[in-house]
Amino acid sequence: MFKDGDILLCKSNGLIPKLIKWGTNSTYSHVAVIASAKLGLIIEAVPEGGVRAISIENYKTPYDLYRVKSNFTFNPAGVVSYLIKMLARKYDYPLKLAWKMALRKLKLVQLLGLKAFGNKKAADELQEDQDYFCSELVYAAFFIGGGLDIVPEVDAADITSPGDIAKSSVVEKVE
Repeated sequence: MFKDGDILLCKSNGLIPKLIKWGTNSTYSHVAVIASAKLGLIIEAVPEGGVRAISIENYKTPYDLYRVKSNFTFNPAGVVSYLIKMLARKYDYPLKLAWKMALRKLKLVQLLGLKAFGNKKAADELQEDQDYFCSELVYAAFFIGGGLDIVPEVDAADITSPGDIAKSSVVEKVE
């Protein structure tokens, strides 16, 4: 059922997940990637511990499975390799993503200059400390490691959300 590079879009609860869902008009507040379908291993970025690997058997968060559409080409091994290199990196400030998503919802992102990076490449270059939100990590893994922009509809990598990934023209839900 699972394939390396599959995406788990999660329906977490709590205050910050609710803010993320509200700010993105989405039912999703978290995202992870299948690093090894054979081993049942996922990699994700979480506030409690940063970038980590966990067994799908121990994963308690409800999720929907998404996959890159067959007409798009990417390197799954590159995605997984990038994720493995990022293991143990810190989680970016937990409230920062919720704050950015709420501002985006209220159409204040441009007004407050939070889109100053201008493009995904510049945003990635400015991510020098490589602290990640879950969606930043997944975006970077596919873009840098896999050679695929999984959210072409979003022009700034630092505000890619789980909801953006779910709505992307590049991925589809697996039933």
